[in-house]
Amino acid sequence: MIDGQLKDAIQQIIRNDPIIFLDYDGTLVPIIMNPEDSYADDDLKNLLSETKARFDTFIVTGRSPEEIRRFLPIDINLICYHGACSIINGRIEYHNGSDRFIPVFDEIYEVTRSWTTQFPGLRIYRKRMAVLYHLGLMDSQFLQELRSKIEEMARTRGVEVYYGKMIIELRVPGVNKGSAIRSVRRGRPAIIAGDDATDELAFELNEDAVTIKVGDGSSSAKFRLSDYREMRSLLRFILSI
Repeated sequence: MIDGQLKDAIQQIIRNDPIIFLDYDGTLVPIIMNPEDSYADDDLKNLLSETKARFDTFIVTGRSPEEIRRFLPIDINLICYHGACSIINGRIEYHNGSDRFIPVFDEIYEVTRSWTTQFPGLRIYRKRMAVLYHLGLMDSQFLQELRSKIEEMARTRGVEVYYGKMIIELRVPGVNKGSAIRSVRRGRPAIIAGDDATDELAFELNEDAVTIKVGDGSSSAKFRLSDYREMRSLLRFILSI
């Protein structure tokens, strides 16, 4: 059930034409063991199509633009790679010179892709500006050794390590969802929702926004929803105003 105080905050901010920033995995769709199968269902596609018709709306994700377009095949603005780039009305903008790391991640992927033999169950995904190591099928006894190897790779290549739900990711240093959202907002009112550690900087660096943590765990967000289903219910409430 959506908290009455959250409903009040939404009703107030809607009057000022906010930008809506929504994480994808865990916020709009459930977290699943095979991240390559996280396709939006018709309900979500319809909800987001209606939302973006009324409000400036962004999907804010660690995924690549190609991935998120495949899972969510609607024309919607994006902030991708945890804030490394934005796509607004079809135009791409790289933040903090992040495009210079594209060849670095090419090299990292080539060097590490054989690790799937050394660590059974490990899955490695090459993104344009990241390399993601999915740990969901790995035996836990190998996790520390793998973690040490990934951290060493980050040190030698000058990239950043991120630890998430069943993943370790090497990504562009010095960018984050919070600073990217703040750059896009330019002071406009905002509603920001997310479920993971990467969303915390989005909450912290946008204190004047209506910030919503989806799921369990400590958070600096002002409000909380239990799961992606409640998040969809909140979108329906927004559309009803």
